[in-house]
Amino acid sequence: MPGGTDPRPLGGLDDAFGAGWLRMIALEPAPQEHMVPLRDARLVRVLGLVEDALRRTGDGSRRSVPSAGALYPYDVVVVGGSGRRPQVLRPDLTRGICAALPLSGAAAADLRAALDEDGGIDGADHVVLLARPWLSMRKYGPRGHLYTQLDAGHAATSLLGTALGQGPAVLRLRVPRRRISACLDPFLPYREVHSVVSVEAARKDDQVRETTVNLTSLPRRDVAESMERFCWSQIPEALRDGGDRALPVTSAPVVVVDDAPGGLRRIGRHEWRLLTRLRQSCKRFDQQEQPADGVAAALEVITTALPTDLPDVTGGDGGVRVSVLTGPGPIADACRRRLPGGDIRLAVSDAANDPAVVTRLCLGQRHIGWAKALVMFHLRTERLLRAGRPQDVRDALFRASAAAHLIYLGAARNGVAVTAVGGFDTRALRSVAGIGDGEEAVYLMALGVEAGTGGKLDRLAVAHAHGE
Repeated sequence: MPGGTDPRPLGGLDDAFGAGWLRMIALEPAPQEHMVPLRDARLVRVLGLVEDALRRTGDGSRRSVPSAGALYPYDVVVVGGSGRRPQVLRPDLTRGICAALPLSGAAAADLRAALDEDGGIDGADHVVLLARPWLSMRKYGPRGHLYTQLDAGHAATSLLGTALGQGPAVLRLRVPRRRISACLDPFLPYREVHSVVSVEAARKDDQVRETTVNLTSLPRRDVAESMERFCWSQIPEALRDGGDRALPVTSAPVVVVDDAPGGLRRIGRHEWRLLTRLRQSCKRFDQQEQPADGVAAALEVITTALPTDLPDVTGGDGGVRVSVLTGPGPIADACRRRLPGGDIRLAVSDAANDPAVVTRLCLGQRHIGWAKALVMFHLRTERLLRAGRPQDVRDALFRASAAAHLIYLGAARNGVAVTAVGGFDTRALRSVAGIGDGEEAVYLMALGVEAGTGGKLDRLAVAHAHGE
């Protein structure tokens, strides 16, 4: 049924019924793909960055970044190149192909100008991360929007860290969203502009090999129309479109810390690619003892400085706070010695040593029960949810997901098993951790010893039906 229609007569069927049913089951024709050489060193470099940061798999077919439900609810658009007219490419993170978005010359130039605005790096190439809430909301309901933001934060952090391993790069959350969306909406509607990672352009003498890409055109809108429109309508307009004025890029930890005690080990720029490939999510925790310093060493990498345009705010003023919940014993003692303070606090409770209690805190997820520590990211809602300040929410959620991503890498470096916890009892967690009702938990991680069942595959074979 090319184009979603079927010329066959309906016979005795009612025309409206028959046509409606045929329309429901219609499939779009497969996009035409053709292999083309890509000789532009700048684009080759940026596409390689996206591949390493988001798509490449490690041992056991692990994806580079975690995702709630393995949905990966975002798109990536690369804008740059050495030609006078910028090229706009959309890498397909599932199928390994790349689509050239057919923007007009004027639209491509306006998109490039919007991304260059307050970019921090002259003549940079840009990676635009577009959150697609529908992919998560159709499974998790309205809360799927939160998971979309957290997943996009993991992706943005991985893009930034991987880019820093090959040269200057910055991440911006305060970008001209409406202007960027106006250029991309004709092809990729119902997406939120999450962030932009700008990377220093490859020089002509850089050793960047020519590559061949499987290039397909994208002449139509990539959208689920009425279903996606409904999910979009549930998101407050200010949250999806609004933003604050640009701020200068500074290099600082995403969570406020006190003067760091000696011996802290941050993630080095040249470690990102290796640790990204080692990163995995734990299937089940074991009851055997965890080396005392392992959890603390995995957590202290949260002090890694990242070049972003985040404002200088504490958790009490609208940032994110981190509570590390563990039981009395050597792990608590090591965390007390090594954690950097500030908005990172240690909560020691006998409840954290009881696997039955931990299981209840995680809504019956028995595979979490023997975790040695829970890490909760929480926000002070009365200081965060202020009228006309949607960027505060975006900033806080990015801080939480970026800090969580660093912990994933720290766990990989120190041989600690880690996973994100999808469902949890917020009220009970607040009680055990000793925080007030005005704090909203947005992310929970568990750390411990892998039970020998192997890490999650992060569901590499994502069921993207019919090329969606």
